[in-house]
Amino acid sequence: MLKRWQKDEVARALLRNDPRRIWGEVRTIMLATLGVWIAYFLIINMFVRSLNKIVVPVLDIPLGFCLAIQGTAVVFAVALYMLGKKTHRPE
Repeated sequence: MLKRWQKDEVARALLRNDPRRIWGEVRTIMLATLGVWIAYFLIINMFVRSLNKIVVPVLDIPLGFCLAIQGTAVVFAVALYMLGKKTHRPE
């Protein structure tokens, strides 16, 4: 009885976690995340000269430089967090 129950439970678990479907979802989320990061990077770099005319008061750094360097790293870190959050499946 116990062995039969274990086999049925394993079969249900394998059917629920179809690897092709899961990796398809992960790939879609990862490509969307990468697209957002690249779009942010390109948009900031297109306007970096006009943004450099504005100076961040506390840091005394041009805004374009601040957004291009630190902003891109922050957006990348947030994107990785969101990717991990969306792909995490508690057992």
